Amino acid sequence: MKRIIPGIIIILLLLSCSRNDIRIKGKISDCSSDKIFFDEVDVYLTRAIDSLKLKKNGSFRFSDDSRFPKFYQLRLVNGEAIQLLLEPGEKAEIRADCNDLQNTLEIKGSEGSVLVNEIVTTLSKAIEKLDSIRNLYENTTDSGLRGNLVKEYGRVMDDHREYTIGFLLEHSTSLASFMALYQQYDKEFFVLNKLKDLQFYKIITDSLGKKYPRVKQVIALRQNTQKLLSQYYNQKLLSLADGESIGLPEIALPDTRGDIISLKSLKGKYVLLSFWATWDDRSISYNLGLKDIYRKYRKKGFEIYHVSLDRSIETWNRSIIFDELEWINVIDTTYPYSEAAGVYNVQALPANYLIDKDFSSIIAKNLLPAQIDDRLNKLFN
Repeated sequence: MKRIIPGIIIILLLLSCSRNDIRIKGKISDCSSDKIFFDEVDVYLTRAIDSLKLKKNGSFRFSDDSRFPKFYQLRLVNGEAIQLLLEPGEKAEIRADCNDLQNTLEIKGSEGSVLVNEIVTTLSKAIEKLDSIRNLYENTTDSGLRGNLVKEYGRVMDDHREYTIGFLLEHSTSLASFMALYQQYDKEFFVLNKLKDLQFYKIITDSLGKKYPRVKQVIALRQNTQKLLSQYYNQKLLSLADGESIGLPEIALPDTRGDIISLKSLKGKYVLLSFWATWDDRSISYNLGLKDIYRKYRKKGFEIYHVSLDRSIETWNRSIIFDELEWINVIDTTYPYSEAAGVYNVQALPANYLIDKDFSSIIAKNLLPAQIDDRLNKLFN
């Protein structure tokens, strides 16, 4: 018995180590140097942790031990780098050509690394386009051409912003979204630079906070988001002190294209604020009952602001398309911690509030489709 116990302990230790072991193997061909470097990318700094000598065929191996996911970069002598996001226990395989790293890079065994390099590559292409447009602008005095170049410059930035928002909504539980949030065109200009983009910081903070509460990047993100929110709310309080009308609680959430739609932007129309979810059968039936009402009154000044409390963007999108929901559809993926549902005291689904045209009061709440039809008929006639 005394001999068996130490053997069991050794096996358990080996199993424990293997679960935390991050392994990378690969082949990088046609390099001018036979040396590569591995860095750990922390929140505020990059720390060199190892250097390896490539074999004659360009192959290499590397391992590290970690209980948490980590960002790494595999750095070449020419200054180029491959960004990696590795989970404990992952075994990643990398293939690339030094002469064309961006177009030849292949990564297997690490979904996070694939997503991170998608972000890096897409941002790099956007920056190349912006630099090209800037050079053309600086080398011409044609006012017409300059005007077109300014528009094209803005379009490239808008396109990349839309890509980023789509990425964040689709991969809100991946740590790759941390990198997507903090993309920069240069040292001073972030991709997400509008006040309404604060919503995405909150969505990603809530999603990652539940899945990776002890990861350093997530802790830093939470602190930064709290700081940004605090600044925003302070500004709102100052504006209210200057006499701005308070009205009903505001909601601003992303729609199916990733654009932030504000409830307050519908001021001037009668609005049905509706909360639902694809996982609630009563919500689905209720939605179908709203379709005829919406078609009947939409041109008269009626709109539906439909808030989904789903966690899956894909399921939500599929349901909207399948049921042909034509009104404004937005989503709050933070449920059951939804701030929007909280400020309107949503206790059960489906829930709805009929809001008057000046956005100052609720006419009625939790109406059935037939009751909504009756109310709107009276309001418009």
